[in-house]
Amino acid sequence: MCREVEERAAQTLQWAEDNNLSLLDIALDPLTLGRASLYRTILEKSEIGNLKSEIELAVDDLRRAGAVQFLVSALLTRAWLRSLTGPLTGPESAQSDLDEAWEIAERGSMRLFMADVLLYLGRLFRDKTALAEARRLIEDCGYHRRDGELADAEEVAKGW
Repeated sequence: MCREVEERAAQTLQWAEDNNLSLLDIALDPLTLGRASLYRTILEKSEIGNLKSEIELAVDDLRRAGAVQFLVSALLTRAWLRSLTGPLTGPESAQSDLDEAWEIAERGSMRLFMADVLLYLGRLFRDKTALAEARRLIEDCGYHRRDGELADAEEVAKGW
């Protein structure tokens, strides 16, 4: 399934580039490619490969396009990748991406994204307090699309 998503995203990226679509249209495809590749890499326990460049390109292009709602998602994806390949804290780390995503979400009153940041924070840093706060936000907002992910994170957290 991940490979199919990668193939479709590569095709739509090619169409976007061939037809000189907007920077936003073009930036979303590397993000989709990067995410699908990240999921496949994790599931197959394979090499990271060129994931970093795809996700970096998506973050940079979304930032240039001023698409903050998509930038938060790209930062979350990059945080996950960085947690696997680089430092968890400090400059250019998973924590710095989560901090930036939180600032954007908080400034824009994007409570659903705030819940997403807390879920990532909980998982990547084994932070039960973040998971509890994510639960509160998810329930307050009726963000039930994240119920399964939250339940899974809470189940895993029992072993921390």
